[in-house]
Amino acid sequence: MLRFSRLNGPGRVAGAGVALAVAVVVSGAGVAAAEPGPPVLAFTPSPYDYGQVQVGQTVSQTFTLANSGGSATSALTVTLSGSAAFTITADACTAVSLGPGKSCTVVVRFAPTGAGTGTATLRAASKKPAAATVSLTGTGVIPAHLYWANVGGTIGEANLDGSNPHTIITGQSAPEGVAVDSSHLYWANGADDTIGEASLDGSNPHTIITGQNVPFGVAVDSSHLYWANEGGAIGEANLDGSNPHTIITGQVGTAGVAVDSSHLYWTNADDGTIGEAGLDGSSPQTIITGQDVPVLVAVGPQ
Repeated sequence: MLRFSRLNGPGRVAGAGVALAVAVVVSGAGVAAAEPGPPVLAFTPSPYDYGQVQVGQTVSQTFTLANSGGSATSALTVTLSGSAAFTITADACTAVSLGPGKSCTVVVRFAPTGAGTGTATLRAASKKPAAATVSLTGTGVIPAHLYWANVGGTIGEANLDGSNPHTIITGQSAPEGVAVDSSHLYWANGADDTIGEASLDGSNPHTIITGQNVPFGVAVDSSHLYWANEGGAIGEANLDGSNPHTIITGQVGTAGVAVDSSHLYWTNADDGTIGEAGLDGSSPQTIITGQDVPVLVAVGPQ
């Protein structure tokens, strides 16, 4: 508010000079400036599934870390925990102070070394409270191949269409039966009464079972290894060859063996029959007769 005073009438002021009185009154409360909000971090994409990747191959994914908050982070730290199949191959975020509206990237590679699903967690954090995580998943799969045993002492491998046939194991003793699971190859050495094992690429071949009676066929499921001894018995062991024992006896010229989720099957070459039993060897019985020296047997998908 402004207030003016005139003294001694219109056009006149007291004294020799002019006096002007001004009064200023200010009212109202001041408003403080708003503090900037904290940093807010998030990864995209999140979560992320690499899907199925063949063992021996790799897949990479770039993850973007963005700060949507009102202030910068302190220097960022990026970590990756979980399965060793996941590795950081490029990191433009570590030691960076990420300002509002800014982003940086991290590249993570999935390189499975075996079959199965792996998980990991990618995390970025700063001392100025802010963090973001992304859950990673990937599944390693074994590429399908064809395997066979050559009586001359080798194990062969090829693609399912027959291309690229080659020998992956040598120096065996009349191998006749062969079986495969998700990680290993198994075969029967009929000439030295042993069962062998190796990795799917033929590496590290070694004997895991000895003392059999001319083993011929071999089969495998998720927990056990089975084989047919020509002397008339079916054997079983753990997948590493431990606890080998006979579960079925009294057969004649037993040759091939196969297994599904609930039963064991085998051929009796000497009497032309096919037998069946529980996976533990219980309730053995003949289910097919009148065959002409049946040797090998297989069971299809259910």
